[in-house]
Formats: sequence, C-alpha cells, structure tokens
Amino acid sequence: MNVIKELPAWQRLYANDLQALEDLNRLHDVDLIPRVAYGAAGTLRIRCVRLKDDQLVVSDLLWRQARGDEPLYTVETGAPLLRPGQALERLQAQGMQADCPQSVALVLLHQLLEQAVRVLERINQDLSSPVQSIRAFQINVGTNDTRGVEDLSGVDKYLNSLNVPLSYVLQSLDDIERANQRLRRAALRQGGPLLDQVQELMIELDGVQRRARFLLERQRFHWRVAGETVAMSDLNVTKVFSVLWAAFIPGTALINWYGQNFRVMPELSWDGSLWVQLVVVLILTAVPVWMVKQSGALR
Repeated sequence: MNVIKELPAWQRLYANDLQALEDLNRLHDVDLIPRVAYGAAGTLRIRCVRLKDDQLVVSDLLWRQARGDEPLYTVETGAPLLRPGQALERLQAQGMQADCPQSVALVLLHQLLEQAVRVLERINQDLSSPVQSIRAFQINVGTNDTRGVEDLSGVDKYLNSLNVPLSYVLQSLDDIERANQRLRRAALRQGGPLLDQVQELMIELDGVQRRARFLLERQRFHWRVAGETVAMSDLNVTKVFSVLWAAFIPGTALINWYGQNFRVMPELSWDGSLWVQLVVVLILTAVPVWMVKQSGALR
C-alpha cells in the first residue's frame, strides 16, 4: 500500500496475483475483486494502455468508486500507472478538494485518458509510413521505378499488426467511460462545479473515442487498399501474359497447320505465298490485341 498524505481520499494499492488481492480485501475490509456487471456497484477492471520507451504497455487497474465519503480504491496489478504528484497539482490548479474522493477520481481518470491519447498519437504517426509506401507503389506502376509486389508484403503485415494496439485503446476508452459514468452518478448527488467538470471529461472522452474509431477505420481501409494493390499488380501480370498469348496464338496455329502431313498443299508453290502468310499472321495478331486494348482491359 502506498499512503499519500496529501490525498487522504485515495487508497493506492498494489497486487501482483489473486492471493495478494484477497489479502488486501481482508486488510481493508472491502471487496476489490471485480465480480459483478459493469452497470452495478463494485470494482471495475480498467484496461490501461501507455507508452514506455516507445513500446506499448498494457495492464489492468482495479477501480472501486467511492460511495459518499468512502475513499477511492485503486489496485495496480503491474507497473505503476498513476501519478500522485500530477494528480495533486491538477487538484490545486482547478481548486478542487484533495480530501474529496470524487475529485481525486476525476483527475485520475484524466491521467488514464491522457495516456490513451498519447498511444493514439503514436499509432497515427505509425500509419503515415505504410500509407506513403502504398502511394509510391501506385504512382510508379508502369514506370521505370515500378516496385515489386514483395515490397508491399511487409506493409500489409505491418498494417494488420496495428489492429491489436487500436483494439486495446478502444477497450481502455470503454472502461474509462464506465468509470466516468459511475463518477457522474456520484457527482449528480453531490452537485456543484464537480458535475460540470465530469461532464467536460465525458465530452473529451467522447471525442477521443471518435478519433480512435476513425483511426481503426483508417487502418482497415489502408489494409484493404494494400491487399487490393497487390491483387491489381498480380492482375497486371496476368494481362501481360494474356496479350502475349493473343499475339502468339495465330503464329502457333499457322505452324500447327503446316506441320500436318497433308499430301496436297498447292499454296506452297504460289508466288508470294510466304509474304501472304506473314501478312495474314500479322493481321490475326493485331486484331485480338486491338480488341483487348479497345475494351480497356490494359488500363
């Protein structure tokens, strides 16, 4: 347990396993194990996301909302997630009481939301590189700088990997929203400026959720674009072989025709027979290629 004298309305606890959590239950005579539905009273499990050395760290925070004058209980199950000094500074800056559990809960939810926002900003930056690779691939198609399909395989894999951190962020935002809804019910009974600040947090949280969903849709869109670009590249290769097949099939047919063991082939003795056959082959080659081009299949 970490006792914070400046924040008496907050009981900050730590538990690495279920046994440690049960010991805390007996020590504080309070149920800190999330057993009930989110809408009912009890302990919530908040999925927390944050950046540590440019790496995404995901851990759970147990959150028991205070009732009346009861203190706020938080149990950090992994690395430290909350910053008491920052919470105290925010309380003092906004003129809120440090001995009010609802005020402490408000500033701590702000901290969790800010951590999720930083993760979203990093994901947004990570989306820029694969998007540029896809655009460069599409622009250079048909030029001397044409890139191979293998250049997009890593982009496709990377875009698909961003789906996991985005899912964690959305889950974290949903958990923060549930905790904020409980705080709002407590603020409604208390009234005063705290209710307005809780409403502002709800509006801010809604904006972050919209942004997270937009990033998820953007990630999925670019992932589909990468797959379609690879498919179109494969289709272009198929088009090339189709045109080559159309170009060589007349000559192949001519060779097969004159490769038969016919006894009588008078056209072989005609004057200009070779040139007539070559012209006919060229015409038969040009006609299907022209038809394919006119249909727009080569674009």
